[in-house]
Amino acid sequence: MPTLEEGLSGLLTAPGVTGAALVDAVTGLVYAAAGDTHSGEDSHDLVVLAGDRLNRAGFEGEVESVIVSTQREHQVVLRVGRQGDPLLLTATVDRSRTSVAWALRDLTQRADALLT
Repeated sequence: MPTLEEGLSGLLTAPGVTGAALVDAVTGLVYAAAGDTHSGEDSHDLVVLAGDRLNRAGFEGEVESVIVSTQREHQVVLRVGRQGDPLLLTATVDRSRTSVAWALRDLTQRADALLT
């Protein structure tokens, strides 16, 4: 059975993905990381902030994904369902190498395989 680090390293083969981390959605603890994960530690705070702001605006439910774009990269944060507390898969995506739509689709498809 592959380790989390090996699974995350496999995500680096997706077009444009330069880093990935698996983060506890409740505590913000980083379980494993691969590649350039300079923003991975902040993904928990980003999801909490987005959820709080959306709830204040009248939206209901859990945040499923958050995407923050800069001129050079996208920071993609996906909620990974599992029994117990949820996890966040965070990935740094190079904008010049892929589109955010393609990266989101690819990461969503690969996310569940990380926990099997």
